[in-house]
Amino acid sequence: MNWSIPSNERSAWDRRVPYYLRIRDHFASLIEKGALVPATKLPSERQLSHRFEITRVTARQALMQLEAEGLIYREDRRGWFVSPPRIQYDPAANVSFSESVMAQGRTPGTTVLSTERIAASARESQNLGVKVGDPIFLIRRLRLIDGRAVLLEDIHVDAKRCPGLLDLPLDRSLTELMSEHYGISEYRPHIIMRPTALGESQAKALGVAPGAPSLYLSRIIYDQFDNIIEFDQEFWRHDALEICVDAGHRNVSPMQGDEAGHPVVDNRRL
Repeated sequence: MNWSIPSNERSAWDRRVPYYLRIRDHFASLIEKGALVPATKLPSERQLSHRFEITRVTARQALMQLEAEGLIYREDRRGWFVSPPRIQYDPAANVSFSESVMAQGRTPGTTVLSTERIAASARESQNLGVKVGDPIFLIRRLRLIDGRAVLLEDIHVDAKRCPGLLDLPLDRSLTELMSEHYGISEYRPHIIMRPTALGESQAKALGVAPGAPSLYLSRIIYDQFDNIIEFDQEFWRHDALEICVDAGHRNVSPMQGDEAGHPVVDNRRL
């Protein structure tokens, strides 16, 4: 495919508009028209600078702008690719990751990266309501959509409540496993979301460069007796989802909260 723009078109550009935004607009238009389909590899910075007669710094600025908007993504040591469509994610919805992804016509997947029994740190003690040094399970999973890693999960579970949990098939829904094997009904997670940048270990698991933008989400999950059962941390690729909350599905009023004044909702986590 010819990526370049004819020189006569470039000469007519308004010089007050930065060149990198012009390049961004060019590729965004190709993506919008379907000329560039998801997973298409884009030219390198060197190729862009040569074909558009711009500096590599300008080419890098254009690519990073497209990445910031979620239109393209980087894979470490492989280059730049067109992003697939985002999934819609409602953190207040009572559906699992697999159910949500399949309902949107996509294929979910789960890979268990590691499991271990550890002693609770001060932070884990606070979030799980256990004592420092108490045994907890740490489960790290990678969630995929259409074979592409989009979410890294660190799941912390009170080991005393779920003996033998690590021997179960942890690529299944943990909500279902808790119900089937321990009679635990999970509900009312306290959810926190914020933008962040991926650290080296998270980026490696997701196959992107360290420092790539991410959506961080943490959940404190309770059982049917209002006891904390899990503390989960999720690191989403920023280009994999869009937050879409249907307020009509919430089971609390906007002013209702927990003892600390934080808003809470009834739902299962993904």
